[in-house]
Amino acid sequence: MLLSKKCLFSFDECISKLKEAIRKGGADIFAEIDHSENARRANLSLPRTVLLIFGNPAVGTLLMQRKREIGFDLPLRILIWEENGVTFLSYRIPSDIAKEYGIELLVLTKMDEFMNS
Repeated sequence: MLLSKKCLFSFDECISKLKEAIRKGGADIFAEIDHSENARRANLSLPRTVLLIFGNPAVGTLLMQRKREIGFDLPLRILIWEENGVTFLSYRIPSDIAKEYGIELLVLTKMDEFMNS
């Protein structure tokens, strides 16, 4: 299930704080996709929308060792988007993703806590 939450910070502050939290949490940021910039290049408009793709290869590998297909949903993603001046975050809970693949590991609790913080 996809969760969407209002962010207390501005769009730029939210992205900055997320990047800092991801790095402090021991994960790598693999990509930052600016969907609104891509829309602009296609001569379309889209309110500010950025996707961060991140993860910890050691953790992701543990999950893929259990069920390789989970690699389709890894690395993790957070969508940051703005609507009428309000910033939102959208993401999936890691343990929910893992359950779809029949995986249960203690590390998922820590991943859930990180995503919900």
